[in-house]
Parts: sequence; structure tokens; C-alpha cells
Amino acid sequence: MKIGIYVFSGTGNTARVCGLFQERLIGGGAEVVSHNMEDEYTDAVSPDKFDALIFAYPVHGFNAPTIVTQFAEKLPKANGKPYYVVKSSGEPAKANRASSAKLNAILKSKGYIMLDEFHYVMPYNMIFRHEQHMVDKMWRRAMEAADFDAAEVLDGRRGNIKQHARHRLISGLFRIEHGGMRIIGRHYKVDMNKCVKCMRCVNACPVGNIEYKDGKFVFGKKCLGCARCSFNCPKDAFNISLLNSWRVNGAYDFSLKEESDGELCKWCNKSYRRYFSRKGGNSIENQ
Repeated sequence: MKIGIYVFSGTGNTARVCGLFQERLIGGGAEVVSHNMEDEYTDAVSPDKFDALIFAYPVHGFNAPTIVTQFAEKLPKANGKPYYVVKSSGEPAKANRASSAKLNAILKSKGYIMLDEFHYVMPYNMIFRHEQHMVDKMWRRAMEAADFDAAEVLDGRRGNIKQHARHRLISGLFRIEHGGMRIIGRHYKVDMNKCVKCMRCVNACPVGNIEYKDGKFVFGKKCLGCARCSFNCPKDAFNISLLNSWRVNGAYDFSLKEESDGELCKWCNKSYRRYFSRKGGNSIENQ
């Protein structure tokens, strides 16, 4: 079995989850090819090269990022090609179920067949910083669930996915974020007293929205709101305009060194408890 993984990862959470999937799939005897949606699409990663596909992305405001839907629009038509969706977000809110609504509509119109969706909760790169014991819980849960979810992909099983109208409504309403980020992103600023001009932000922006001209940073009209620039800045030099109070900076530690079992976040507390107590895989039908 040959499986193609198409992934977009803003600050690394989705890529980390896909790494788990790839390990489990290869361990189960599959051949796996992973393609970053930021890279140029070529015939070498065409869907017709694979028996099944996985589309993976971080949830942005209860939706798939525009780079993901734009990638899907470029794909050729298919005749019943099966695919799965892997999504990551900072909270296990049920409204995230419909984040793939637009993506699924595009793929369905091209003849692809969605078999199941898997939702992984990973630490926030915006809104607030999760404490280390929460990061550990998330990563342990991800490693456990990946065993079940990868087995489902290898077996070609179909989930019983239902996206309720209220979740699709929330997703549709929050899609305004896509246009909003193109406006907000133009007003990002960099504290030049902190900046060391490493150009990490310029080189890493997935849509080429950041330039360095005449001794200052210039931000264009293509921001996705992925937070890669502000999250990975080694000097925490970014001001992200209206969202600056939500800014999170610096990579999380996934080495599972934390021994304490602290309290869950007050935000979405019941949803976190339900997520961490779940057994088996992370198919959204189990939420």
C-alpha cells in the first residue's frame, strides 16, 4: 500500500502528528510519501501515485487554512480516490469538526472520497501558552491515538462522520478570519532593538509575506495567521497588531520530562477532560 500525505504545518504541531502517522504506517508495511503543501506541486506527488491520501493541517478559526484549500483546488480530478483528514488544534472544541467543510467540498467535486477525520489536540501557538503538564498530556494522547488511527488507514476503514449544521455555521462565520488576517498581518511590527536580523521569519513564511527592505521589515497582504514568524522569533521581537495580547513565543518541549499532573485549562475544561479520558483513536466521530 502506498500512502501520500499532504501536509501544511504552521509552527510544527501538525508536522509532528504526521511524523507519528508516518512511523506507524511504515511500521504497518505501507510505503509513505510526504509532501509539504508549501512546496511546488509536481507529478511525483500526484494523487494517482497513491492508494490513499491524507490531508493534514492546523485548524485556523474552525477552518482549514487557505493554503490547504488552494492546494486542493490545484489537484487533478480523481475517480473514487480515498482520503483521510488529520487536523490539529489547541482545544478539543466540537466546532472543529466542520473545519474541513470547504476542503471536503472541493475534493468531493473532484471525485475524491473522504473516509474519516482525526482531530489531535496540540499546544497553542496563539491565544495563550499551555503549561508543560498539558503539553505532556497532549503528546501522550497523540502517541496513543496514532496507533489506532494509522491502523484504520492501513485497513481502509470508513468512519461514521457527521458534521452538524451548527458546526458548519460556526465554521462559515469564522471564515472571515481569512480575509481579516490579510488586513491584520499588514500591521505586524518588529522591534528592531531586539531583532538580530537572522531572517528566520522572512525565510520561513509559507506565503512569502515578509520582506526586509532598506533596514526594515515589510509585511504584505497574504498573511495566513499561522504565527510561524512570531512563534519562532529567537528574540521575541514581534508585535502582531490586534492579536498581540494572544502572542505566544518559543517552541514547546515534547520530551515528556514533566512528572507533575497539574490542573487542566479552565478554558474548555470539560472538553479537555473528555478528550484526555478517551480511549482508542482520535476519529472525530468519537468526540
